[in-house]
Amino acid sequence: MSPTSESTAYKLIYHYGEFAGRGEPIRMLLHLSGSTWEDTCRKTKMAGPATIQQLRESEELEGQPLLFPPTLVDLTTSPPTALNQLPCIMQYLAEKHGLAGTSLLERTRALQITMTWNDLLLGAIDAFHPVNWHASYQSQKEEAQPFIEQFLAGRLPVFLKFFEESLKMNNEGTGYMVGVSLTFADVSMLNMMRGYQGSAPEHYQDNEDIPLLKALQTRLREEPRIKEFLQSDRTVDVFVDSFL
Repeated sequence: MSPTSESTAYKLIYHYGEFAGRGEPIRMLLHLSGSTWEDTCRKTKMAGPATIQQLRESEELEGQPLLFPPTLVDLTTSPPTALNQLPCIMQYLAEKHGLAGTSLLERTRALQITMTWNDLLLGAIDAFHPVNWHASYQSQKEEAQPFIEQFLAGRLPVFLKFFEESLKMNNEGTGYMVGVSLTFADVSMLNMMRGYQGSAPEHYQDNEDIPLLKALQTRLREEPRIKEFLQSDRTVDVFVDSFL
């Protein structure tokens, strides 16, 4: 769906470049919601921080606090609403569009899974960028190797065990992460697995401790709307380091 300035419901502000990053799960949720949306930095080819600064200097958001990309701007509210932090953006979209779960417990567990995934991402970024968070992985690849090995052997299995057990707790792991329908927790897990597979392919291939998560990824890729998104020009299906 190609948004126009008249019909756009959301603007996603994320870094411009050919990498999935934290913008990708938001893109997927926006597609699942059926909303019209603009991937602002991919459209303008402006850097994310520069776009955020431009928003600060404009009157569009009327002094609302802005942090770092990703930022979501909801244009359906008056004035437009700016949201920061990946788990908060995902929860907001899910609540608005029926992808959050059907009970308080389901919604809370979906948020718990998403926030835990965000913690995993912080650990992965530290491992892949031990010298400078803002520099490329390639520029510190040699220095990063021992940190990556330590992360894969130590921290990562703790997170994966939590996710695998969370999935098993719900209908023996044969359906979704929570409840009986697709939620933002599934979007979190699919993108976690995409990042894992892209950033550490051999480790992923050899990992026999997460059969339920691997099966979940296979099922989710066949969900009609997710499959549609992954075959569209709106995805950035490039995961090369940092699980992003």
